[in-house]
Order: sequence, then C-alpha cells, then structure tokens
Amino acid sequence: MRTALQAATDPLVIDLGYGALPVTTLELAARLRVVRADVRVVGLEIHPERVAAARSAENSTVEFGLGGFELAGRRPVLVRAFNVLRQYPPEAVPEAWSVMQAQLAPGGLIVDGTCDELGRRCCWVLLDAGGPISLTLACDPFAIERPSDLAERLPKVLIHHNVAGQP
Repeated sequence: MRTALQAATDPLVIDLGYGALPVTTLELAARLRVVRADVRVVGLEIHPERVAAARSAENSTVEFGLGGFELAGRRPVLVRAFNVLRQYPPEAVPEAWSVMQAQLAPGGLIVDGTCDELGRRCCWVLLDAGGPISLTLACDPFAIERPSDLAERLPKVLIHHNVAGQP
C-alpha cells in the first residue's frame, strides 16, 4: 500500500463508510501524511446526515462527501472499506468489489475488512483491479483465547465459508 501511494500521480485515498463519526477518516489521513505529505483523503458515506455532521466539524485536512461503492466517481489509489460489506449479504460482495475496482486509479488497491470496535481483532482482503491479492489476520494476542476467535471478523466474502469441512 505504501508503494502504491508513493507512486501515485494523484495520491487520492477514500475512506468508504466511515460511520457515525469520521474518526477513522481523520486517523487515516494523519497516518498517511507521514508516508506522503500531499495525500488527499476523502471520507464517503451513503447517509447524508453523517456527511453533513462531518463537514460541520470544519476539518480542512479531509474532505467528506456522499457516495458508496461507485466512490462518487473518483479514481483513488487506495480505498479503505472497513466494516462496510459486513452489512450486506455475501452475494453482494463480488458486485461491490467490481464497482470499486472499476474506479481505481492505475496501480490502485482496495482494503476490504472487518474489525471490532477497538481494533483488537481485524481481518482484511487486499485487492487490486484484477482481484484479491492477500488475506491478513491481525489481533491483540491478549484479546483472544485461540486463533479461531478471529473468525467472527473475517471479511464478508469469507465468513460464511468458515464452517467445518471448508478449507
């Protein structure tokens, strides 16, 4: 992800579905500015009232807008979509991925994942325009009893396959 952001002609990053408060979008912007000072971060939400609230906070370092998987017509180099597809049925995932992939800038990436409220359990799929590249499982080892505790945070595309007999 660092390489894609550093190599981008237009360092646009979208935080898709930031939720009731834009905390993750602001944190993402602060962290990415260490990698590339001229990064532009846009928080997108499908709920107009959430966009209005984020805009009223008057944060000049991040832009907020209305949008979903079509990414508001923008062409980002990186899309962060955490806890977004979790709200949709599993059969909606391929179409959502396809719509986002079609909007990526050259060399762009999508991070589709799920985490708990405090980030102690987190899993994500990294995709490029061609499809999934990797699956990452991350946790605070003191917040789980066994590795399988991460299963509840698998991305939507995988969670329903987490049954006995499935690889």
